Amino acid sequence: MKEPTGAPASHGWQGAIDEWRVNWRIGLAAFLSIGLSFGAYQSISSLFVLPLQEAFGWSRTEIAFAYNAAMLSAVSSPFLGRIIDRFGTRRIMLGGMAITGFVYVGMATMNGSLALYYLYCAMAAVIGLSASGLTCSRVVSQSFIRSRGFSLAVARSGLALAAAVLPPVLFAVMARYGWRAGYMVEALLVFFVALPAVYFWMGHSRSPAGAERLRAATDMPGWLALLSNRKVWYLCLAAGLGYAPATAVMSQLQPILINKGLAPGAAASLVGMAGLSSLGGAVLTGTLVDRFWAPAIALLFAAGSALGTVLLALNPTLDGPTAAAAILLIGVGLGAEIDIVAYMVARYFGVKVFSTLYGLTVFFIATSSALGASLLGVAYDRAGNYDMALLVIAAAFLSAGLVYLLLGRYPVLDNDA
Repeated sequence: MKEPTGAPASHGWQGAIDEWRVNWRIGLAAFLSIGLSFGAYQSISSLFVLPLQEAFGWSRTEIAFAYNAAMLSAVSSPFLGRIIDRFGTRRIMLGGMAITGFVYVGMATMNGSLALYYLYCAMAAVIGLSASGLTCSRVVSQSFIRSRGFSLAVARSGLALAAAVLPPVLFAVMARYGWRAGYMVEALLVFFVALPAVYFWMGHSRSPAGAERLRAATDMPGWLALLSNRKVWYLCLAAGLGYAPATAVMSQLQPILINKGLAPGAAASLVGMAGLSSLGGAVLTGTLVDRFWAPAIALLFAAGSALGTVLLALNPTLDGPTAAAAILLIGVGLGAEIDIVAYMVARYFGVKVFSTLYGLTVFFIATSSALGASLLGVAYDRAGNYDMALLVIAAAFLSAGLVYLLLGRYPVLDNDA
């Protein structure tokens, strides 16, 4: 489906190429900052569990409790987003990333205080939002108009690259120099790669939209005006319905596959394939939404995720090809969901309130994802299998795609000129 009336004029691939020729430094800075700041910690945190347990005698339950800081991050997201919209991104990113680097240094010098470890994790989770989608996606959205969807996918692929590259690198460093060196490497990546990229390259967009005039203004809509807009709630509902089932499936994907008769090694390989297909799905979706109506693309990929989940649910035992097809569909849909939310915030509401509304969707995503992952485990404990829960998850995927359709035609926004 082509873009409905209200979409900005498109100049095809040449316009997108010209846009990247001008603003490639901003895209690269977003890629590096979102991949190497606190976002990277999610992909490498498990490497520190055993070393911390051995060094300080902490139990795994005590260490795992620190992950509750993610909920603190979710609650903070809408309010930090509001601050970003009002005061701009660059200074907040630079200050937040500098503090994140020092938090890593603090972790490297811990002396066994569990309370101090919790404090560092809480600080990193909240301050780490300064180099997350709240800021990076905002900068990309205001700097890339004709290639916005593709550019958002490229920026967010920094997380995927970090998840693929950092664990083996840090494992080698920690095996040779100890766990403290692992935290120091993370600090060095922030101080000498991500932070300089933001300092020198970000905040100087020369896009047709004129990034500077998109800075927060005194006429920025208030909370009441935003929350009274039903499309804001449609977006939050769709984001929650899309992310919660995806998180639930990914949190227990290997047990699900083993329960369906696959060997543990084969199941682990398919988990890795889900990550790669997610990256491909993000780039593919980003390319498509630049050319076609985004809610229709969201529904298409949501239906694919639903189909993949139904394949898992309705087959008592899975052979390799069927399992691979199901995981491919789910992974591609997950990648699409990652990209589509940021794109729709910018496309339907503009950049002026981007971080506020994106932060609100982050809150819905985080809370619904935590609930979904827990309920999937409960469903297995009660039924002895995942089949009924997987069918519910498939319905949630499809519902998310249908809710996106309620957003309707693209509005005409001043900052999309």
